[in-house]
Amino acid sequence: MTLVELMVAIAVGSLILMTVATAFGNSIRSFAVMGNYVSMDRDSRNALDRMTREIRRAGSLISFAPDRLVFTKYGVANFSLVYQWNGAAHQLTEWKTGNTKTNVLLTDCAEFAFAMQKSSGVVTTSVDEGKKIGVTWKCSRTMLGKEFTTEQMQQALIIVRN
Repeated sequence: MTLVELMVAIAVGSLILMTVATAFGNSIRSFAVMGNYVSMDRDSRNALDRMTREIRRAGSLISFAPDRLVFTKYGVANFSLVYQWNGAAHQLTEWKTGNTKTNVLLTDCAEFAFAMQKSSGVVTTSVDEGKKIGVTWKCSRTMLGKEFTTEQMQQALIIVRN
């Protein structure tokens, strides 16, 4: 083999290896992105299911703010169910009177808001008129230590039964 042939073979082999390495890197990144989406979707579903179940079991809505809901419970004196959005920590928490543990329902959320509607669907801020609770959030995560962000926007409307 001559020197020219050897150099051509090394160049072609290097191009092939670089192409395979690039495809492998993209596959790993895609796999990590899909894992983030699945994880965020699972966390969002669990948080929404829990909030829906607890809000429908709760009594009256006694306090409303875009970042906080407070409910009472029928037949239980001095009971509160509180959902609080902490923008600094990017977390949605649930707290119940008599329970020392605060449940973190959502993490890594850049945006979150509660909204309240009358039974007709008109937006209201009066807790006496509120029959529907709108919940909107946007979660994102950084993956592989880089600024590749995966985002997921969620919206839900919870009908207050009581």
